[in-house]
Amino acid sequence: MKIIIRGEKQPNVTAKDFILKILSLDYVRSGKALAKVMEYAGDAIEALSVDERATMTNMAAEIGGFTGIVAPDDKVVEFLVERRGMKRADAAELIRGLQSDRDAEYAEVIELNAAEIAPMVATPGDPGNGKFIRDLNTPVPVELAYGGTCTAGKNEDMDMYAEVLADALKQGKRVAESVEFYIQFGSQETRKYCMEKGYLDIFQKAGARVIEPSCGACINAGPGVSTRPDQVVVSAQNRNFPGRSGPGQMYLASPLTVAASAVAGYIVEYQPSQAPELAGSRG
Repeated sequence: MKIIIRGEKQPNVTAKDFILKILSLDYVRSGKALAKVMEYAGDAIEALSVDERATMTNMAAEIGGFTGIVAPDDKVVEFLVERRGMKRADAAELIRGLQSDRDAEYAEVIELNAAEIAPMVATPGDPGNGKFIRDLNTPVPVELAYGGTCTAGKNEDMDMYAEVLADALKQGKRVAESVEFYIQFGSQETRKYCMEKGYLDIFQKAGARVIEPSCGACINAGPGVSTRPDQVVVSAQNRNFPGRSGPGQMYLASPLTVAASAVAGYIVEYQPSQAPELAGSRG
């Protein structure tokens, strides 16, 4: 099946919001996407970085798909050259022909407008419980915030956590007193990237705690796992099935939303250049 997203997204909308929107669609929730290959396309997808596209292909599993693909382009060539050390000619040859045929037929074609997608969460129990944050009936206080896993522990995800926390620090704000915020690197490469960018200092000053690369809260292991049934978690991981990451109530969200909510003390949209209003702050 083919999922086409057209148009220009809002600055505070990420690939995670795209995939949470897709997961909330009736076609997906009814199980009709099971065992299908998900091809993501459209100018809104093409505008995403390779790291962001990887969030969507990774979460084809939550859709129930066999796999997820994005037709490789010049951005992929650049990624292979810069991040994997390939020669440009070899990278270009590697991706040659990895596009669908012009006359390819699809079991289903779904089209979405990126401009109509706002920051989202998936409410506790299932990644398909997607809602726009603005449609939550009441404020949702959080005790734990977690950024990491294979969907949200990449270099660009770290850019997002750092952006929000640096924005907060500029306004004299930090992680809320009521929140424990954990950021876990997806790889040693990403940890090194954060060191080189100065993010570790930003994270520390803002009150976030960093965790070494590993499978973590997503598999119910290590910091970021809830310990009580009433404990509310906002997490950038990919799954929030009951018991997946402790007994608590887990909301899935983008890295921007997770960091903004950690600062605010409750689930909020991130507004660039405007640190979220705090429920409290660390001294």
